Amino acid sequence: MSIVARRLFTITLIARTNPSMSCSDFLSESEWMVLAAKTSCNGSRVMAPPSIAEALMSIAKLGGYLARRKDGPPGTSVLWRGWKRLMDLTEGWHMALMQ
Repeated sequence: MSIVARRLFTITLIARTNPSMSCSDFLSESEWMVLAAKTSCNGSRVMAPPSIAEALMSIAKLGGYLARRKDGPPGTSVLWRGWKRLMDLTEGWHMALMQ
């Protein structure tokens, strides 16, 4: 669990210091593709990885973050829940590809 916590901390820190950086440096291709597909509004396929700030916000939204105008930045618990959901979705995506 400490490895996952360290990874989330690193992603959060980078998203706050360099928000335009590509998320492909921290997420695998399947992880960012699943994340983009899940959070896409129009259902179109995303070919380029989103920025690390966009990816972090999408992970937080998977964990229940509402992203309202007056809300502060997402916290650790929300990111943890979103990360677990992303890992479950990614595992399901891999299982669907194997059939």
